[in-house]
Amino acid sequence: MDLNELNKFKENLKREYDERIKDYKRRIEEELADIAASKMLKLEREMGEIEKLHSKIVQERLTLFRLKAIKLGKDIINREANALFCSIEERVKQRTEDARKEQSHYAKMLKALIDEAVEEISDDKITVQLSREEEGIAKGLSKFYSIVFAGNSDFWGGPIVVDEKGERIVENTIKSRFGKLTPLVRQRIGEIMSPLLEEIERA
Repeated sequence: MDLNELNKFKENLKREYDERIKDYKRRIEEELADIAASKMLKLEREMGEIEKLHSKIVQERLTLFRLKAIKLGKDIINREANALFCSIEERVKQRTEDARKEQSHYAKMLKALIDEAVEEISDDKITVQLSREEEGIAKGLSKFYSIVFAGNSDFWGGPIVVDEKGERIVENTIKSRFGKLTPLVRQRIGEIMSPLLEEIERA
């Protein structure tokens, strides 16, 4: 092998070496690019999952806050409804006390309440229990039944009628009559408060 052939061989060898090095570099770059792309896709997926989880947590918290706000609103309305009922109850009681001052008018009302209860019991011998505050008004109301007066009572006035054996009792007091109206009063209050509750539900 002469010098020219040796130089040519060296050049071919160098060229082949350069091409192989270039090919290795290209393949390494491609592999690195694939790895980077794969890592990026994985990272993007993880970021997407984190965003979904974050969004879910935020939504759950918002739902919880909304439910708490609704409950708080309902509690406030229920308190106001109860306060309104107590106010109505107190007003009825006060009006009864005011009416008692007009003795002639109150005596007629008291007699009507007694007669109504007596008719329901329908017994020859009955006892009418009245509040001590009604003693002056009740005198001479009837000769057909005995009247007893209790101490300060919480039934606002009006009769409790008992038969001779004490087996049948008819409570026809102002308070008991108001008690019978209570469901209707509460229903009416509910109707008044209902639009507010609906507004809270929609919020």
